[in-house]
Amino acid sequence: MKRILLSKTPIIIILLITLLFVKLQVNKRSSQTDTCFNICGDARGYYAWLPAIFIYHNLNFSFFDTVEMKEAYCGAQIGIPIQDYRYSLEGKSIDKYYPGVSFMMLPFFATAHLATKFFTTYPVTGYSPLYFKIMGFSGIFYYFLGMLFFLKILELLKLNTLQKTLTVLLVTFGSNIIYYTVDAPVYSHIYSFTLIIVFLYYSFCLKNKFSVKHLAYLSFLAGWIFVARPVNISIVLFLPFLFWGNIKLMWGNFKKQPLNFVFMSPVLIMPLILSVLYKISTGHYFIYSYGKEGFDFLHPHFREFIFSYDNGLFPYMPLLLFPVLFLFMWYKRENKKIITGLCITLAVTIYIHSSWWSWSYGFSFGARTMLDFLSLFGIMIGLSLKQVNLKRYIFLIPVYFACCGLTIILYHQQSHGGYMHQYPISDYWEAIYNAIRIK
Repeated sequence: MKRILLSKTPIIIILLITLLFVKLQVNKRSSQTDTCFNICGDARGYYAWLPAIFIYHNLNFSFFDTVEMKEAYCGAQIGIPIQDYRYSLEGKSIDKYYPGVSFMMLPFFATAHLATKFFTTYPVTGYSPLYFKIMGFSGIFYYFLGMLFFLKILELLKLNTLQKTLTVLLVTFGSNIIYYTVDAPVYSHIYSFTLIIVFLYYSFCLKNKFSVKHLAYLSFLAGWIFVARPVNISIVLFLPFLFWGNIKLMWGNFKKQPLNFVFMSPVLIMPLILSVLYKISTGHYFIYSYGKEGFDFLHPHFREFIFSYDNGLFPYMPLLLFPVLFLFMWYKRENKKIITGLCITLAVTIYIHSSWWSWSYGFSFGARTMLDFLSLFGIMIGLSLKQVNLKRYIFLIPVYFACCGLTIILYHQQSHGGYMHQYPISDYWEAIYNAIRIK
């Protein structure tokens, strides 16, 4: 019995963290104004696809003016600024954000919709109290689901129970997961985090054993990742490194069974849905909904994206840097291709994201777009725990947990202490000092 419980420790830890996040969400959204922040900023654009399709049947989003700005439970009426997420093309409006994560929110939206309709007197607008309250638990669910699949990846990498447990704890508390699970649960990042993890899991499954079922899953997920956040398709860069020793065998399977190529077609399903939505709303199958907002690949803000106090990657999540810095301590040739693939994929992804016109991505906690790729850092952390000897282990663990401690301090100070809210951020060190000083 004791051995069984010990083997289940990582799952128990994930469950306990999920319950902690539920408690934090309930506490944090205790008032009407606080609850409103569950769907705000960019989150409004991702969420808006759901009422547009299922309540208003209006893909030009005119309800933004008639409902959100005037009658909304959460809106300008109670002093919260509302971001206009619409893009105008030839006189027709379309949501500039992509609908991939909206489909993931659908079960929670449907629950809120039915509960509002049958058990309350609130208007069924998509913007009355239960919608905001219930959507607050959507991100928590996808944290739970994503971490379960991440645990499966760690099992495929043959980490033991202690190593898996430590990796789960480090990835959770050494990153901005808590912010985008509890504070901003309708932003796209925790959903993309889960999509990419599931994609990686089936990639490892396909590497271990060729299966048309896994090939179809992988293909479909690639399309879904693209429709959630197109830039995240950079995750496919990891595949050649993962499949390096299996490419000839996989190609042989395709040559023997050419019909296997059909199982790659699910990649088109989600992009086709997006094209149909665009056609209905604008008359065009393909549009660029961000207008003048775009990338400047010749002038990336690489250094600022990584090191700036204005939501830089490592100042807020130093844990993610150390597995790379300590690579010499745990590198083993048996994982050469995987480690190379992780590093190259992350480097290219950081280059792309740092080339965006607003490289700090507005108000957030750390480089929020890199949460989508947190599992790549997590795999490196897990491998580092697996491959070091005891002497180095004793050195590595305190450093990793110290990094987590810094991230938790910064999260608390931003979320509860009133720090790091004005840009450019000038009170980063003040926030740390006032958190740790002896009063």
